[in-house]
Amino acid sequence: MFAAAFALRRVGVALGALIVAASVVTSASAERTLFFEESASAFWAVPHQCAEGSVVQGTLLVFSTRDFEAPDTEDPEPTVRVQFQAVCPDGTSFSWAAPAAPATITSTENLKSVTAVGSGIARDNLGGTHTVTFDVSWTAVGPLETTVNGPGSKRRERTATATGRVTFDGVVLVDGAADHPTRPDPFIRVDTEK
Repeated sequence: MFAAAFALRRVGVALGALIVAASVVTSASAERTLFFEESASAFWAVPHQCAEGSVVQGTLLVFSTRDFEAPDTEDPEPTVRVQFQAVCPDGTSFSWAAPAAPATITSTENLKSVTAVGSGIARDNLGGTHTVTFDVSWTAVGPLETTVNGPGSKRRERTATATGRVTFDGVVLVDGAADHPTRPDPFIRVDTEK
């Protein structure tokens, strides 16, 4: 009799542990949220005069980012990365970056367009700081492509065109269409993760 009561008690304890474990898993699953990261990218070719006088083609990148968790639909602190690099014939380079410049970023449904406007401080590879401004618009031109990266993770992306104006210490670096001949085409995309 004692053995049967003990066995029944062990079954009860095990069953109780399973119920608690199931409720924790269900609770954790219910608390999972959907994280969104929307970005747009474009490259421009920008002439750069080297110290010895030659002019080389530099590369300018403007990359906008908005991220938020559902049910939100806006990022309270959207940013834009603006960076430049040029390599001179003697192997020296000049580069600078504003890795997270504050921006106002607006976008439309289905990745049809994005606009990013703002300014920030860039630091160059020689230790100097510079004021950078940007006003860039992306317009989708390609079909909406969806890639499933794994359970709960996917990317939706469109090829785009980009036009914009970027200044560096008040000097206009670009004022027109993204035109870099060897870098990827402009795009608009959103990555989602559960």
